[in-house]
Formats: sequence, C-alpha cells, structure tokens
Amino acid sequence: MSRDRFPALDRRSFLTAALAGAAATTLAGVAAPAARAAAPTSWPTQPVRLVVPFPPGGGTDLLARALADRLSKLYPQPFVVENRPGAGAAVGTDYVAKSTDGHTFLFASSNHVTVPALSTAVRYDIFKDFKSVVLVADQASVLAVDPELPGKDTAEVLAHIKANPGKYNYGTAGIGSGQHLSTAFLQQLTGIDIVHVPLKGQGEIISELLGKRIQAGFLVLSTALPYFRSGQIRPLAVALPERSPFAPEIPTFGEGGLKDFVARSWLGLLAPSATPTAVVDRLHADIVGFAKDKDYVAITEKAGMALVNEGPAAFDAEIAAGYAQWKQVIQTAGIKPS
Repeated sequence: MSRDRFPALDRRSFLTAALAGAAATTLAGVAAPAARAAAPTSWPTQPVRLVVPFPPGGGTDLLARALADRLSKLYPQPFVVENRPGAGAAVGTDYVAKSTDGHTFLFASSNHVTVPALSTAVRYDIFKDFKSVVLVADQASVLAVDPELPGKDTAEVLAHIKANPGKYNYGTAGIGSGQHLSTAFLQQLTGIDIVHVPLKGQGEIISELLGKRIQAGFLVLSTALPYFRSGQIRPLAVALPERSPFAPEIPTFGEGGLKDFVARSWLGLLAPSATPTAVVDRLHADIVGFAKDKDYVAITEKAGMALVNEGPAAFDAEIAAGYAQWKQVIQTAGIKPS
C-alpha cells in the first residue's frame, strides 16, 4: 500500500468550498420548515416507498421505519419501507435512480458515495440521478484496539504501530468496506503498516479483537460501547469532527493530532432527480420537525444516532466532499473491488 500522504485539498477544504458555492441554496434550505404549505396539495396520490438498499434489521432500516411511521401520519397515503439489498447497496440505489413515479425515495447510508468511488460498474450517477432531501443522522465510528497495545493515547498507539511495521492486524467487513477505506485513509495520513484481515462484519471484528487475533478495527459506537465500558476493547478515537454525545469520554482523531482524519458515517433521504423541489422541501421540513418527537429521538439515541437534519444544500456538499475524499483514498491505496 502506498505511503503517500493525503493531498493538500483535504476533505474539510472541499466541504468548505462546496458549502460556500451553495450558500444561496443553503439559506433556502434553512427556510424550508416554513414552506410546507407550498408543496403540491395533491401529493402523494399513491403509497410512498422508502427504499433501503440493505437487508432488514440494520441501523439504516431502523431509522427508515421510524421515519415512515411518522410520515404516514402526516399524509393521506402510507409511507412504506422496501428493502432492496445487493451489490453493496447498488441494486436498491439503481432502482430508485430509475424510478419515475414521483413516490419512490432512497434512504441511504454514506456508502452511497463509496460504492461509485470504488467501482465504475454502477449504472447510476449519484450527482445527476438524485436530489438530496435531508441528511438525517450521523453514526459515530470508533477506532477500537486491543487494550494491550502500548501507548497512553492515539498518538502514542499509532506511533508504536508505525515503529513495528507489519506486526499488527486490523479487521474489516471486507475489501472496499467502510472500515477498510477508513483504515487506508489512516495509513496514508500516518504511514503505519498494518495487515488487512477481511472478515464478515462488525460482529466478527469484535470477536477477533476479543480473541487477540487482530489488534485494531473501526466499529460503530452503539454496538461496541458495552465492550469499551467493560474494558475488553479499547476505544482509541472517534472518526467525527467532534466527540460523540453518547460517549464524550472518547477523543476525536483531531485531538490526537490528526485534524484531517474524518470518516463520517451518515444516514439520509434522497429522491430521484425529477422529484419536484416543493415535495423535497416539504419532506425536509417534516423530518426536521420530528426532532420534537420524544419517542423518535429515543429510538435514534438508543441506536447511537445523532440527529443532524442537514438540508438539501448541505447534504449535496457532504456527498460531493465524501465522494472526492474516498475516491482519492481508493486511488492512492490501489483498492480494487473484490
């Protein structure tokens, strides 16, 4: 794997530029909650489908169902979740991209940007075929390590790994997974040489960490928190710009000297590009309003999701920045789809 440092145009710079370029639209997005009445009064005329490109039961599915339940109470037609998994989310995403009924939406995760960054085989364009509605929530990802690794903080642990090239292993959910790309990014920023062990998912990463067969791996905070608090696995740093409210004791990578390391894991709603802006604005306003629903907030908090409710312009900027970031990481690391 290449040891080249990440290029000067880092993710924060790209995101700042994208947001500046969309400033006028952002202001319109902020005003959207007051514009609900402007949406077509005849919409929807049939059930509305929220397509989740993953199997039932995961975090994306859970949040989509919580939203569908509440949206169904606001409209004369039901909102239903439809799971269409396959090809790392490409199957469901392609289905929505080609939908023309005006009643089909995509409830996506951040691999919406990593899948096309990794593979040229996808048959849709995330920029041309979709319109952002709302980036609903963030899920914190944490670099977890074997508690026996030497070092009192992030900088010291990474320095120890760097001083022992090829000695330690890290686990991921497979080639091209979020954990794989995040670790590749970390390698490019720090120059550490750590061996990749592709596994079957987060459960196996935890098992292998507990069994001392791997020494590191990125984990979703909500799932790993019991292991962190029991001391069985050590949380090193959270991959967000700020500490997670669900585990404020875990520092960010920035606090450990890696200010450019952000690996945001988001969940959000997108529409086919032909969807009327008035419909997008109305849905955005309604979903933002759910932040006042205590039961809804409790569902998200239990799942370790932090509600952010970023509007269309900010969501567009995040997608552009994320795609640019991971495309560069993939090319620099030479990662190919398995």
